[in-house]
Amino acid sequence: MLFLDHTPDLTETDMIIYRAIVQNMNTVIYMRIRDLAATTYCSTASIQRFCQKFDCSGWSEFKTRLRLYLDNQAARHAYPTDLDSGEIVRSIMETDAASSQQQIDQAAELLFNRKQVLWFGCGTSRILAEFGALTYSGLVNMSLAINDPLNSPVVNLNSAVAKEMCLVVCSVSGENRLVIQYMAEFMKHDIPVIAITNNVNSTVAKMAQLTLTYFATVQNVAGANVTTQTPALFLIEKLIRRVSSLLHVTDPNIDTQENMR
Repeated sequence: MLFLDHTPDLTETDMIIYRAIVQNMNTVIYMRIRDLAATTYCSTASIQRFCQKFDCSGWSEFKTRLRLYLDNQAARHAYPTDLDSGEIVRSIMETDAASSQQQIDQAAELLFNRKQVLWFGCGTSRILAEFGALTYSGLVNMSLAINDPLNSPVVNLNSAVAKEMCLVVCSVSGENRLVIQYMAEFMKHDIPVIAITNNVNSTVAKMAQLTLTYFATVQNVAGANVTTQTPALFLIEKLIRRVSSLLHVTDPNIDTQENMR
């Protein structure tokens, strides 16, 4: 009911107040409690009790939560804006900055020193993880994407195996609960995690050993995050090619061996 995930026990007086609020939500958020009392022919004390049934301390907090609820409802019916090519280009060019290059080099070296690299993401980030695993397998070494984390538990992992593993997590918001929980399971086994995210201050970014960030305007439509993934795709490919270059420097005969096959 409104911003609650349950239906409170409302009296007849409460229902009068509720109907008045629902029928005039866009104007009620600007009303004083005395104005609503006059409109509903109820006392301010009745409105106060009504607000408490909606887990609010008073009319002021109720109006604030109602306003947020209306904003969220409007956002759910919004359409995504067109892609800003300039923003995407700037985000990609940002990877050429010295600080970004250093982070990519550190992540590449970490991956290079691990025999098993796993990729993980949810939603559209899952497709990025699959792209990363496929590209990494083609340019560096056999790599896998975790497509079903609920049926791929990390339990009693052998310490020797864990020392050879690394997890790359793709998450736009960095706040996906399933991603965070799955990361924690890997971290229990001291497996390093590289995060690729649009939110440098997110939980995923803070948990990861290394974080690679890109910059794109966040867009949410009907409760779904539809932020562009183009900069993330570029960042993943740049990272993998950097690992590939380390592989060729270490073993310059790789090209020759491949040509002889």
